[in-house]
Amino acid sequence: MQLQKAIEDALQILHEERLRPTIGYEDNYDDLMERVGQDRANAILAALRRIMRPNLTTLRKQRPRDVVEFPETYVFGGTNYRLLMTLFERLSLEVRDGLLKYLMKLVEVGGQCSPAPGLARFPAFLGRVSDLPLIAEFSIRTGYVQKLVDALNKVKAPTPAIALMMTEIEELIAINFHFLSDADLLMLGRSLDPLRQMAESHEGGDRRTAKQTLNTRSAREIGFSIQGIQAECRQARYFYLKGMLQQEKPNLESESDRKQVIDFLDTLGFDPLLKRTLEQAEKEYRDAANPFELKNCLGHLRGFLEHLHRRSAKAVAAAKGETVKDAWGDATSYLHAQGIFAKKQEEFVTALYALISDTGVHPLGADREYARLLRNVVIEYGVMFLSALDRNGVKVA
Repeated sequence: MQLQKAIEDALQILHEERLRPTIGYEDNYDDLMERVGQDRANAILAALRRIMRPNLTTLRKQRPRDVVEFPETYVFGGTNYRLLMTLFERLSLEVRDGLLKYLMKLVEVGGQCSPAPGLARFPAFLGRVSDLPLIAEFSIRTGYVQKLVDALNKVKAPTPAIALMMTEIEELIAINFHFLSDADLLMLGRSLDPLRQMAESHEGGDRRTAKQTLNTRSAREIGFSIQGIQAECRQARYFYLKGMLQQEKPNLESESDRKQVIDFLDTLGFDPLLKRTLEQAEKEYRDAANPFELKNCLGHLRGFLEHLHRRSAKAVAAAKGETVKDAWGDATSYLHAQGIFAKKQEEFVTALYALISDTGVHPLGADREYARLLRNVVIEYGVMFLSALDRNGVKVA
């Protein structure tokens, strides 16, 4: 699909969302056990009984919001979110990049609003709704948090649409903070100063016209949201720390190497979806309550390994003015031929890929011992492979 067609399709989805919003969160206890396993579901329900967790309507009246320690409790969805994700997944990497830049431009210019539908819904501000909350959810859930923050910090004037986007970010962190890594939360809590300063500069403005009053109220709301987001980020990071320290016999060396892999992915310019795949594998490994959930972890590890080679091979080939078939075997052979790794390493990673594939489709799922071994090996291989790319001056972007 060409970029212009992708933009036109995305705009249709966003226009409909702006007129008739579809996205939102809801309590979902009915299939909690199916989604997270019996042991995890029992732990969540017991904790919720102890703290008398209020409903979403009550939670939304707080500022700063309390972060939900068990994000599996709430499910996010919406027709237009699913459509936008489906569209994005069908695009090539180059077209994805172009579409994302276009969406960020919509943020930079302040977005658009429409009158809120008759039925009360969240978020709404001054009787208005917008499609920017959908762009916020989409950007964060696909791993483009930094790009979203960069776009927000280029906003020149407060608008109701930006205020609604910030409210949605508050909602996401409070309810589904696990879609942001610890590093994302640290960055988000520290990096909104330009937006905050812009909002503060408009809070005491002239209120003689309706537009000026609208800007002033939007500025105040944006400022409140930023304060709430910063508090939420601190609490969410505490939950990450709590979870890590409560893990049985944590492997600190492996955790350090995993962070090194993520740093390499960012530095070398890989698509954030690759980082998100590795983080999802880690989450499913740590949270898995049964072998079938561990099988999902291995599926993500396999996908990470495959796309790591395919995207690297395309980058090396592009730098040489060559082409390479976009497939696992062809990419791996090409990387060896270009001296990125030796023959023995090619044989090793080919065997590793086969082992993950075989274990991942085992009818009884995957035992934790298999998952731990393969997770650790993939992480250590990632450090070695990405270090080799870095030494060879390979840039994927």
